Parts: sequence; structure tokens; C-alpha cells
Amino acid sequence: MKFSTISNIGKVRSQNQDYYGNLEIDNQCFFIVADGMGGYKGGEIASRLATKYYIEFIKNSDIKSYKSLIDLQEDALKDANIKILDLSKTHEEYSNMGTTVVCVCLDYDKKTYHITHIGDSRAYIYTDNELHPITRDHSLINDLIDSGSLTKEEAMNFDNKSAITRAVGVSETLRPESRSCDMKDGDYVLMVTDGLTNEVSDLEIESIIASNNSADIISSNLVDLAIKKGGHDNITVTTIMI
Repeated sequence: MKFSTISNIGKVRSQNQDYYGNLEIDNQCFFIVADGMGGYKGGEIASRLATKYYIEFIKNSDIKSYKSLIDLQEDALKDANIKILDLSKTHEEYSNMGTTVVCVCLDYDKKTYHITHIGDSRAYIYTDNELHPITRDHSLINDLIDSGSLTKEEAMNFDNKSAITRAVGVSETLRPESRSCDMKDGDYVLMVTDGLTNEVSDLEIESIIASNNSADIISSNLVDLAIKKGGHDNITVTTIMI
């Protein structure tokens, strides 16, 4: 396994509020990418703390006591959620902070990926020469589509495309979404913030992965393309090559 993470402030923002981390324990590798939101420095603090608490929780847990690594990931995020929420309640300057999160565990014992996400940071798997979105954004626009209030065609011109409906640190109740997928040699796993996906299409992502065989080059080329196409937000890309 080889991996590369590149995070860039973009061309518009004055601060990078994305954060990321990883941890390897025995035959499991854990990755997290977070995209903060809220106020002066609030988003940067939320994403940094979500990453820190997620890593610390897993590092200090008895992994073998968990029947499912998904349960472990979700517990780690719930722990981070409570700690960030407590901070926002006691410090007025951080009252509106929160963060989206996408986590991936590579479980080599079972040859499985375990993916957990909250918000609109995404995970993809590129396998057998095809790109597969693994997460679906927790967003207002998707809720409206699901309820039948908006068609996919109408959604193309929807004004509030960036509104998310779930995040870490904004509510005492956290509703992460998780799934597991089979792992295959030669796969690429991609974890990204919306600074990439708001600028770069899935077809463009697929083309860049198909044209390269280096995790570092893929991450670099994707970030460069997002900047070239506007760079309106912070951009973070983690590419994992199996």
C-alpha cells in the first residue's frame, strides 16, 4: 500500500480549514479527511480536532473487542463530536464550528474497506478501470431529490448546492453513514473534500487516475486541476494505492 495526501488553500480562501491524518495498527490502516466550517478559525479547529480525536480514540481502543471496525470508526467520530460540541458551547468564538468527515479503514485481515462519512467529503474506489462513488453527500439538495421535491435536472440549477445536513460538532446526535466493500489488488481509494468535487467532475477524476500509476501524481494532478478550474475552496485529496 502506498498513499499520498495533498492539501491546498486554493485561490480564494484566506485560510485552509481542511485537515487529515492516518494511523496504522497491526493489519489495519485508518485514514481521515475533514473539512471544517464556521467562523474565524472555528472551521480549522473543528477539522483538526476531529482528526486528532478520531486517531486518539482508535489508538487507545481495544480493536479486537469490536465485532465490526465500522462500529469502531463510528464510536471514534461520536467521541470527537461530543468533545467538539462541548468546546463550541464553552467558547463563544467557536459557537458555529463543525466539520465534515470521511474515514476509511483498510482491513487487510478481511480484505475489506470500511468507509464512514458525515457531510459532503467523499470517498471513491477506482477498481477494474472504473471509478465508483462510495459515499453520497449529506446535503440539502440530495434530501430534496430523495423527497421528490426536486428532480436531478432541477438540481443542476439549485442555488444552495453547498448546504449540508450533517456534520461533526453541531448536534448532540451524530448520524454517520457507513458501508464496507471488498478490497482488490490494484485498487485506488480516493478521499476528498468538496473543494475538489465542486470543481472537478467524476469523469475527470477517473481520467486522471486511469492515466497515472502513482498515488502522489494522482493527488497532485487532481489538486492542480481544481485550482486551474477556479480553486474557490480549500482542496484536500488522499490517494491510496492498494
